[in-house]
Amino acid sequence: MNAVYRLFARTPPIVIDLILAGLALTDGLLSLWRTTDTDTIYTIVAAGGLLLRRRVPYLALALTLPSLFFGSSNVAAIVALYTVAALSRSRAGVLIAAAVVFCGNTSFWAESLTFAESVPDIIYSLMVAAGPTALGLLTRTYGELARRVSELSILRDQERERISDEVRAAERVQLAREMHDVVSHQVSLISVQAGALQVRSADPEVKEASLTIRRLASRTLEELRQMVVVLRGPADEGVSLTPQPTLASVDELIAGSGLDVETSLALPANLSPAVQRTLYRAVQEGLTNVRKHAPGARVTVRGAIERNEIVVTVTNSAPTQPALDLPSARHGLLGLAERADIHGGSSSAGATPDGGFELVLRLPR
Repeated sequence: MNAVYRLFARTPPIVIDLILAGLALTDGLLSLWRTTDTDTIYTIVAAGGLLLRRRVPYLALALTLPSLFFGSSNVAAIVALYTVAALSRSRAGVLIAAAVVFCGNTSFWAESLTFAESVPDIIYSLMVAAGPTALGLLTRTYGELARRVSELSILRDQERERISDEVRAAERVQLAREMHDVVSHQVSLISVQAGALQVRSADPEVKEASLTIRRLASRTLEELRQMVVVLRGPADEGVSLTPQPTLASVDELIAGSGLDVETSLALPANLSPAVQRTLYRAVQEGLTNVRKHAPGARVTVRGAIERNEIVVTVTNSAPTQPALDLPSARHGLLGLAERADIHGGSSSAGATPDGGFELVLRLPR
């Protein structure tokens, strides 16, 4: 059914209508039952009516009735009845159309057969009327379901995009908090040093410059606080701007993970705090994924400088125990990708040939 529906969906409607009209015309003209000029006219009218079936299905059916009742062909009426069932939303109209086609088929034998002899004809007429009706209703239902599935697919994609946007927005808020920790600390140091210089120096120009630096530092801190408040939003009013983890926290993270982890981190200690936090989050995300999806797996955490890039990989072997049935929307990976993009880097994650999984974070040095 799916293949047939797709085939008809790809074929231009006018081509299908011309083919059906040609079949109806051929059926009527080659019929052995009647060959009068009137029959020919009925057949031509019925075949022509099929060209109108998509726009006015009931009119198309009406144009096929003379050929059905008095002519020599019922193909056009069958096609028109199918169209009425497929396009009409009136159940009563579909039932009346099916009843008319049934009566039209039985009228051929009404005068020459007894009731007992008419039973096969009645069964045949029922099939001729019920078959196109059922097929038309099935086609209409299938089309409606296909449209609804398409709408649901669009809604699902929109929801997925909305969730991704929310994850990115949440990650930006987190980065804003971390920026507050770093920038406010550094600017505060600048302000303190400028104040000390202002006190110790006897040069008026130096004192004036130091005062200007202190004022700019204070203004910068105030603007930074306002920006963080805006980014946090009402839902985060109670969230404190606590210090964030660095590379020095990785050992503690691994020790508390409860996993079999082999560590090899050969990274310089002078990396910026923001980069260190991103590297920490990469290791944290990798270990979290192992606990959720690969219990019992061995884990390798590596970090090194490769061609002016800081590269951290978290690789795990295939799980040795059944995985926990936990939902996963890949929010952590999306957040990590957002962090990497902010630093001008990239992140990737995927399965390994041995059935494990590998997360790779690359940041410019």
